[in-house]
Amino acid sequence: MHASPASASSEPGSEFPVQSSRLDNHPTANREQGTVNRILICGVNWIGDSVMSMPALHAFRKANPSAHLTMLAKPGLVPLWKLDAVFDGILPLREGLAGTLKTVAAVRRLHFHKAYILPHSFRSAVIPWLAGIPVRIGMPGHFRDFMLSEVVWPMERPGRAHQAYEYLDLLMPSAAEAAIEPLHLELPADALAAARNRIAGLASPRVALIPGAARGPSKQWPREHFIKLGRMLSEQKKCGILVLGISREAALCEEVARSIGPSALNLAGHTGLAEWIATLKACDLVVANDSGGMHLAAAVGTPVVALYGITDPSKTGPLGRVCRVLQNSDLRARDIPRDSPEARTALAAIHPDQACAAAIECLAESKPS
Repeated sequence: MHASPASASSEPGSEFPVQSSRLDNHPTANREQGTVNRILICGVNWIGDSVMSMPALHAFRKANPSAHLTMLAKPGLVPLWKLDAVFDGILPLREGLAGTLKTVAAVRRLHFHKAYILPHSFRSAVIPWLAGIPVRIGMPGHFRDFMLSEVVWPMERPGRAHQAYEYLDLLMPSAAEAAIEPLHLELPADALAAARNRIAGLASPRVALIPGAARGPSKQWPREHFIKLGRMLSEQKKCGILVLGISREAALCEEVARSIGPSALNLAGHTGLAEWIATLKACDLVVANDSGGMHLAAAVGTPVVALYGITDPSKTGPLGRVCRVLQNSDLRARDIPRDSPEARTALAAIHPDQACAAAIECLAESKPS
């Protein structure tokens, strides 16, 4: 999965590329910047967190149809946000001290009235503060409260433990009883066509395996388990197996696909982001670690079997129509180190037989009646 470049169009006075498709047809806007409510959303840093923030952002857009919304995101996430029609503009967040200062200058030139800061980090609050945005709203922590004009404390209520509600509480505290609406991520027709063509020769049903995880060993089911699961699904259900991942996981994915046998195809590192997500949509089932790929699969409506170690799925589980979470641990934690022995032990305890049974159940449940 490669990150594609940001759009080449730009806001007046900004050296940074910004996608600006909605503003041209904005219902109330004219070209005077001061006549539009201009809001900056400081986005989160990971694909999975970004997907979990989307339901709240969609609800916020629905409640603020005439606002001009710009997403500030890491360059690697710009292609993801370009797939979402919520935003009028996308501003890349540059790395390092020099990049931060350049980002501050670009934000200042855009004259935002308000900023919502989704991450909990110090740096995410520094940028709108130094840029002089008058209203800066965020959650507390990391010695940054003095940079916020309004601190919103998390609301812990029964049935609303999921991280998606944290974003909703931040953006729309008045919607304390609102439910998260199912996410439906639209994809370009050319990406869908390319994905279908790429996997046209695979047997059906098609099952995608995602053996990698950006967070490292603490969130990775053993590769031997993925291999055994792929063989079981191929032999028992005649499934075509896709092995997916980002470029740096290509060797891992190739090993898994080769070990499964001729029914498996490795696509790790061979697609752009839009086609990678479209491939997930073209599959009948995705079996994945707790990862960005898991959340993307759920976002496009593909059934998911999610493999959890000691991360708490009640807070970060997939938000999809047909999802099974497998976890063999009583320990629950939100933040874990990259390589936790407890997490690896818990993941290894999920047997391929257990995953195969869950996969077959999901395939049967999602089959059209």
